[in-house]
This record gives sequence, C-alpha cells and structure tokens, in this order.
Amino acid sequence: MKYDVYMDTSATPTNRLDPRAKAVWRIYAGIGIVLGLLACAGLAVGMALVDGATAVWLLPLIATLVTGLLWITALVEIMYRRWRWEITDVEVRLQSGLIIVRRTVIPMARIQHVDSSQGPLLRQFALSEVHLWTAAGQHKIPMLADSDAADVRDRIAALAQVTDDGGL
Repeated sequence: MKYDVYMDTSATPTNRLDPRAKAVWRIYAGIGIVLGLLACAGLAVGMALVDGATAVWLLPLIATLVTGLLWITALVEIMYRRWRWEITDVEVRLQSGLIIVRRTVIPMARIQHVDSSQGPLLRQFALSEVHLWTAAGQHKIPMLADSDAADVRDRIAALAQVTDDGGL
C-alpha cells in the first residue's frame, strides 16, 4: 500500500460545525441538569424523610447545578472549537475532544455506508448528522446545516463509491 497518496494526518481539519451546535449542546446539557437536579432532589427528600432534614443532602444539588452551569458555559465552547472535519478525495478526517483531542482518519476505500439523521431538536435548528459506517464501526459528523449535511453525505457516497441498491 502506498502511504504517499494520503494527506498529512497530523494537519488539523479545516471545517467547523455549524455555530448553532452550541445552542443544541447547551439545550442537551440543560436537560441533563434538570434530570440531575430532579434525581438529587428526590434523593434529598428521601434521605430527609428517613434521617431528618440536614444541609448535607443539599450538596449533590449544588454540585449538579455548578457542574451543569460549567458545562453550559465553558465546556460547550471548547467542544465547538475542537470539533473539526474535512473530506478529501481519499479520506475523511475528524477531530474532536474536550480534554483529549482525538483525530480520526477514515479512508474512503473503507467506508461501506453513509447516511444522515435528524432528531426533533436538530430539526428545530435545521441541523443534521452524517454517519459513516466502516467494518470497524460508526463515525459521525454532527451538527451540520441540513443542506450541508446532504452535500457531505452525497460527496462521501460518491467518493467512497457507495451505491444505493434500491432497498425498501
């Protein structure tokens, strides 16, 4: 196999996610905060009923709230800055990570299937995700504008020579 065909894998991919990704990630974090606070409140009430009211049972509530606010403010911004992607004629390069930066190179020859998806929240923001399937597993490019996601999906499918077999 010739390695000189492939791009420099140490180079940072150039494309960023759609800026609306930050709002979606903040909403996901907000939902997590609410669920965490409800669980902590239930625990605090249960423990207060069993052991009497003490301020110690408020600590999980405060910790959940502080952690959630840190996630919504600083960590979402770091995730957005780190997430990058790029498509070349021979590979797809992805970079993501919060503390540990992960760089993934997926050769076009290894891509078996490509699709896009959109949940209810992404639909509200007109965003989609592109999923790449190889024998080793799935990779995704999240939070792309709908039109960009369709173009990325179609370009990868063409470069990887993924065909539509006319299934159901």
